[in-house]
Amino acid sequence: MVFKKYWPLTSRTYWCPTCNVPLLSSRCYKCGGEGYEIKLREPGDVRIAFEHDISQILSSLNIREKLKTKFFYEKIILLNKTTHIDDAKEVIIDGNIFGIMLYNPFENRWEFRPSYYGALKLIEENSIETVIVRGKVKPTQIIASPTLSEKRYVVLLNAREEPIGLAKVVSYGKMKVVKVYRRKFYFETSARKATIEDVIKANEERLNSMVQEATKFLEKIRAKISKRILVSFSGGKDSLVSLHLTLQSLGDCPLLFNNTGIELPETIRTVHEVADRYGLDLEVADAGNAFWESVGFYGPPARDYRWCCKVAKLVPLARKMLKDYPNGILNIVGQRAYESLDRARSPRIWRNKWIPTIVSISPIQYWNQLAIWLYIFKNKLQVNPLYSMGFDRIGCYMCPASRLAEFEVVKKTHPALWDKWESFLYKWAKRINAPKEWVTLGLWRWLGPATPKKLLARKHREFIEKWREQYRAWLDMYVVKTNIDNEEASILFSKSIDLTKVEKACSILGNNVVRKEEVLVVKNDSRDAKFTFNKRGLLIVKAKNNIVEETLDAVKLTYRSMFCTKCLSCVTLCPTGSISISKDYEVIVNSTTCIMCRICLDICPIADVMVEKIVNALILNRYDAWRRETRRKREEVAKFLEKLLRVRLAAKCPNIS
Repeated sequence: MVFKKYWPLTSRTYWCPTCNVPLLSSRCYKCGGEGYEIKLREPGDVRIAFEHDISQILSSLNIREKLKTKFFYEKIILLNKTTHIDDAKEVIIDGNIFGIMLYNPFENRWEFRPSYYGALKLIEENSIETVIVRGKVKPTQIIASPTLSEKRYVVLLNAREEPIGLAKVVSYGKMKVVKVYRRKFYFETSARKATIEDVIKANEERLNSMVQEATKFLEKIRAKISKRILVSFSGGKDSLVSLHLTLQSLGDCPLLFNNTGIELPETIRTVHEVADRYGLDLEVADAGNAFWESVGFYGPPARDYRWCCKVAKLVPLARKMLKDYPNGILNIVGQRAYESLDRARSPRIWRNKWIPTIVSISPIQYWNQLAIWLYIFKNKLQVNPLYSMGFDRIGCYMCPASRLAEFEVVKKTHPALWDKWESFLYKWAKRINAPKEWVTLGLWRWLGPATPKKLLARKHREFIEKWREQYRAWLDMYVVKTNIDNEEASILFSKSIDLTKVEKACSILGNNVVRKEEVLVVKNDSRDAKFTFNKRGLLIVKAKNNIVEETLDAVKLTYRSMFCTKCLSCVTLCPTGSISISKDYEVIVNSTTCIMCRICLDICPIADVMVEKIVNALILNRYDAWRRETRRKREEVAKFLEKLLRVRLAAKCPNIS
């Protein structure tokens, strides 16, 4: 089976046909034999299935309790998380792809599509319906099924009663072919019973080698970087393994927990229990109630609208680090390359692009989940109880990066918390005139008309295409009219501009400021730009160069000044310390020290997220306006910020490096 390659790094998993266990390398250290590689969907980040996973598999197959067999409960089963329309997991049993478990968001349930091998085994177990068909079948073909009515998967057999395909009952008397079995090869294994202890023994030498490599890496970096060590601990399995490796190689060190304020209670307890268990100091970058105080203004976060990361993660962490550790820290994290494409592209050692005094390293960057769990089992580490409750990941419980199947677990285990979030979503849906499916199908997880959103909203395409109406309803002040020429632009807002607030921050744009009753004029001679703010809601910009970006910067300044939520991102990361926020949420810029670098416009969640993703989309009449070529590159901004912050911090701490 060949899949198109997307991931820059993929994990390989092998199987010992004799011991019938998964392997981290081709060598089995239990029997001394050689294993074969399992061809998995990228990135191949497999893990061992737990009891709740097996129950889920049985449920998706409509196999009831009384039909539980040794086939499922005396084997080591692997799961490989992949994607479909929502959540999907490849299931590996006896060293073969048994099938794929899919979450159906429209019917709110898991379904199971067996492979050819899986079909053979399920037929042996008398655990799946079969129908004999004549001739060949093709994908999407409709076949008569007079005896079946329940929407389930059915294995299609030829006249010799061999599996030739898979169909799904779509209505009474009709089946739709969803898969034709062309690849009929599978590996023969001993199919013997196996335990976790067998898996550990078969992988012991390879796991020891990985531990030694991680330990040497930690010791090598520690010898090169003399900064204070903090281990980031999220309450999850990966950071737990990184912590344990660090304790074994470098000794005791403080924990750093980034509490977003929207973590599940089990995670909070786990963090404190681990700190107590190992006798470690616990440092907390606490966002408090920042998310809930901000969400009413920003609206729900989305995969393409991540204001929450700045408000609940970046700012609390930056404030703590720059205040308590101005000389910087060596931050040991539990990042792994197979978690996301961004992390797959990440080096093993890096500087935080917004907090350059933090040097982060990951000793487990190239470990897969199988290695992580074997390390946990071998060392008898106590993990977050959420894993045994069905959670694959630990973090903010309504993260828009989550899948609907994961939200179902939250609903089941923490109904009060989910009700609070869902109640907010329905209120926002009413505000933007969205159908109930915007909530029930998780369409809120995308701001713009992204492809996955369109697939889920197949009955509401018209709503998805009307993004302009939604964006206007999203905002407290929207754009009524726009005109941008080569050297002049005008923007008319739906509300009057608060000139008093804008004036207190306008030196970001230019240092020549004149206020005349209902008009505020700001000039920047070096940029040959002039900005005129009219109280009646009109913004006029004249610029010889880059009129689009000069205009959009002025728009960002307007929104920042008028709608500041006091997240303190600008105060925390201003390279010259020129910004303060009054008790009345006024942004005040010291014109004598401001160097007009405009970095504050790139770190403020209002300017860099809300304006970039919503307001600018209306101005430029394209929902992906944030991808425009003239926009300042984030990498360049981050490097410039790093350079300026180093100067600022060096003045306070001469030893900074």
